[in-house]
Amino acid sequence: MLPDDTSPPKQTKGARTALRILDIAEELFAQQGYDGTSLRQIAERVGIKEPGLYNHFAGKQALYEAVLFRALNPMAQALAQLMEDASQLRDYTDLPSVMTDILIEHPQMASLFQQGMQGDANAISNQLVNGWLEKLFNQGMHSMEEFGDVTATGSDSQTGQDRATLAINVIAMFNLTTGYFLAQRAFDSMAAGDLLDPDNIAKQKRLLHKVIRAMLIS
Repeated sequence: MLPDDTSPPKQTKGARTALRILDIAEELFAQQGYDGTSLRQIAERVGIKEPGLYNHFAGKQALYEAVLFRALNPMAQALAQLMEDASQLRDYTDLPSVMTDILIEHPQMASLFQQGMQGDANAISNQLVNGWLEKLFNQGMHSMEEFGDVTATGSDSQTGQDRATLAINVIAMFNLTTGYFLAQRAFDSMAAGDLLDPDNIAKQKRLLHKVIRAMLIS
């Protein structure tokens, strides 16, 4: 009797090509922006003809949406799971580490976040990014509100101020986590090495845990 084969099924050639397209598109969108990146450029880097892209994605917007979904849906799911499991604010101290692990797989997303928040708000690419960010921020706000006396309306000045404080905390958590992946040049000017090196990531996680713990408990 042959032993059970527990290895994962091999990807088809089409699946491998689609994954390659997503990887290259994510890199080029981050480096050049949505408008500055063409499907022809992506196809050339992948090593296929431009019409071949349409076997996998309906167009550039659909490809951009797939790039965002691949990276940000796991982040939204992780936040939702943490919300479900948390019993107090300090349970959120591990969230930046979870986000960091997701961003390690997709470090270019930090650049796309910055483009979305600082670029033309009417551009379709920035609307797509900001739609995801709004979802993530609202999840964070809603979950933190459950552990305080803050209402969604901010009916008086004190409550409004409390809600503003929570919003600043959520933004700070986001910036501390994503900003790390934008700082390679700064790191190069101060120290040698790769920010994505496991030792450096471990140091970042320890720092995030201390900072976020102090921020949430104070």
